[in-house]
Amino acid sequence: MPKMVLLPKLTMSLGGYIRETVQPYEEGEAEAFPYQNVIVGNPLDEPVKIDIPAYDNEWVERHKDLGLIIVPISTEDDFVGIFKMVQNKVKNTQ
Repeated sequence: MPKMVLLPKLTMSLGGYIRETVQPYEEGEAEAFPYQNVIVGNPLDEPVKIDIPAYDNEWVERHKDLGLIIVPISTEDDFVGIFKMVQNKVKNTQ
């Protein structure tokens, strides 16, 4: 699986790194990713490799376990407000 390095104290959006469709998979083989976007913040003092693209709900849990701040975004959410909130959390983490 491809990886991306998330630098220390960086916040980014994975909007272009999400598999939104289940084609060309067979029925029942894969589910569509339930979020439009995911905001990822690295509050750590070291870079972290993340898997891309995001495929499923387990992706969210696996990356939370790495110590990252992961906030899934739906179409109804205030993207800019949530992005700024995650940025502030990352900057204020000691």
